Amino acid sequence: MGMGMGMASDAGAGGQRKRPATFDLNCSLEDLYNGATRKMKVTRTSTTLRRDPATVLEVNLKPGWKAGTKVTFASEGDEIGNTGQAQDVVFVIREQRHHIYTRDGSNLLHHRPVPLVDALTGFEFEIPSLEKDKVLKIRVKDMVTPTYTKVIKGKGMPSSKDPSAKGDLVVTFDIIYPHQVSDSAKEQLKTLLPRS
Repeated sequence: MGMGMGMASDAGAGGQRKRPATFDLNCSLEDLYNGATRKMKVTRTSTTLRRDPATVLEVNLKPGWKAGTKVTFASEGDEIGNTGQAQDVVFVIREQRHHIYTRDGSNLLHHRPVPLVDALTGFEFEIPSLEKDKVLKIRVKDMVTPTYTKVIKGKGMPSSKDPSAKGDLVVTFDIIYPHQVSDSAKEQLKTLLPRS
């Protein structure tokens, strides 16, 4: 039984029956957000079963599925000895690292740098959505402090039980201070910024 990788043999037919053929299925965060279909070709051995030595299994990824979710295809693996019974094939969902978002349950986390002047005065920024060809525009009116968090309701991951119910997008910031400030600018800041 394989998918381009070897499977360790189990001790005896009984042990093999209890241990299915398990494969990791690496999925992008976009696939777990929108849903997708993955076609997986598997090869299997047969002694008494009359079936093709290879088959294609379709894994229908549902929006909101989490890492560790298991998809089982009963009796699609190697035949166990000459019993006429075959192993189950199990795919385990693995979530690939994303370059913009980190997943935390149903929430999406995003961390971004912000210049000090923007942190003090407000700003807007755009980030690509996990929805196809969409961009999120986020406006921050509050003063951004090191502990400030911007929460955008309903822009997180969908629920696998109810795709219309979504978590939140949680944005945190890293305030970037200027490398230097001129003496004249410092004097202006002293008059403009309150001390308490």
